[in-house]
This record gives sequence, C-alpha cells and structure tokens, in this order.
Amino acid sequence: MKKAELERIAIPLGNASSTFSAADLHLIADSCSDPLTRAIRNNALGWRSPDWSDETCQVLMRIGDGRSDSVAVAIRRGTLRFVERVDWSLGLSAIGSVFALHRRLHLFRSETPVGWVEFTEPQLTKGLAHFLDAPDPTLRKERVCALLKALGAMKLSNDNDINSVKVTAEAPTSKRKRIDLLIEWQDSMKESYAVAIEAKLGRGHDVTPGQLPSYREYLDKKMAIPSERRWLVVVSPRLTRRTDQSLQRNQEWRWMEWHGLLVAYERFLRDEHDNPEYAGFRRTLWDQTG
Repeated sequence: MKKAELERIAIPLGNASSTFSAADLHLIADSCSDPLTRAIRNNALGWRSPDWSDETCQVLMRIGDGRSDSVAVAIRRGTLRFVERVDWSLGLSAIGSVFALHRRLHLFRSETPVGWVEFTEPQLTKGLAHFLDAPDPTLRKERVCALLKALGAMKLSNDNDINSVKVTAEAPTSKRKRIDLLIEWQDSMKESYAVAIEAKLGRGHDVTPGQLPSYREYLDKKMAIPSERRWLVVVSPRLTRRTDQSLQRNQEWRWMEWHGLLVAYERFLRDEHDNPEYAGFRRTLWDQTG
C-alpha cells in the first residue's frame, strides 16, 4: 500500500463529520494483494464496526503489530476491526447469537440493582477487580481469561498457560499515579505478563497528559515486562478528541468502547464461572458507561 493511499484513510477518528465510507476502502484495495486487502475485498473489514471482539480479530491484530503505517494505527486504536457477520435469515435468534443471549446469567437478564446512584470511576473499577479477583484460583483464572479474549489480548498467552493470576484496582505506580486495573500472571516458564486498563466512564473524563507514558514506563522499568508480554488498553464510552490525541502520542495503547467490551465478555464468560451478583454488577457498569 502506498503512503498516499494510506493517508486517505488516516482520518481524525474524533471527527464525526468525516465523509469516509467503506467504498473508499475498497478502492484502495483494488491495487493491492496483501492479507489485509483480501479481507477488505471479502467484506470482512469495516470502518469503526461494532466492537464485538471475536478470536478472528487476532488475525487483524497480528497484521497491525507488524506494521507502522496508518492502517496499523487504526487497528491499535480499535477503530478498524473485523466486521461481525450475522445471518439475519435466522430472525431474532441472530440477535441472540450476536449478544450471547443464550447465557442464563447474561447482564441483560439482570435488573440494575442500584440504578438510583452514580458510582465514581474508582468505585466501578474496584468492583470489577473484586469479581475478577475471585478467591478460588480456578474461577479467578477463567474470569480473567474471558476478559483477555474480550480485549483481544489472548495472543499474550493461552488458557492452559496462565498461572498465579492477580488483579489489582488502583495499582500505584512510581510517579504517584494509579493504573485503574492491572492484571498480572505468569506462564509455565515463570515469565511475567500484564494487562493495564485505563478506564474512563463518562463525559468529561479524558486521558490526561502524562498518564499513558507513565504507566508504560512503570511496566517496562519497574515490573520488567517487555512490550510483547503486555497489553495496554484505554476503555471509555466513546473516543474523544483528547483521548485520541493521547493515543497518537502513545501508540502501544489501544482503545475499546465499554459496551463493545461488555458484550464481548458475555460471549466468552461461561455460566459456571458467573453468579447473579456479578451479572448485576455488569448491568450497572453497562448502564453507567452509556
């Protein structure tokens, strides 16, 4: 792909008035033959498609990790993803398939237990850490593995090689800052891995200058976890201009939308690893991140 062609699709992601369309992506693909182009021609890619992660997204992530151009930036920001294929001839069951409504403990089946109160970001991230960091090691591992899949981070490790899982909310760093949610584990070779999540829950909550490089530096120097063994994600209701600018300066960080992440999590979490209280908490998180 030529640089000029890539620049055509490197539109400002915070600009809702952009005139970019999927047809433009197809025009760019006409003169190319790489794997990304084949996905475009087969209608397997969409621009800012619903963020319902699937394991096929790992293919796209691997392509993005090997590139340093505008397409790679869009992949890392989570705005260029594999399109969710839905067989609408199935009728209402197609919707059930997309949202994993077959689950007995789905968040949509739970009424909001405390809809009359607005929680703060630390309260909600501490609540999520509480349920992820279950006392039973097997339950903790399974809940974390489901979240890693929803985040698209399973390339770091596989389900059978994740040990000593630890989940911390408001994890302190060396510069008096705190990582909203830090997930750590080791593999069978005692190599350490980490996922850092910066959680923003509503309007007016943007990534502040210095936050993302500070967290990356902490993982790099203090925890000695190299880039290939970590996953850095900003999760927010929408990609604001200020957050997008921070991501441009910190390209190792990815972005996900809260509702997309929660739907993906429902698809990977199994009922035997869930409970009504956790489902009710996720419903509260859904309602307060819209």
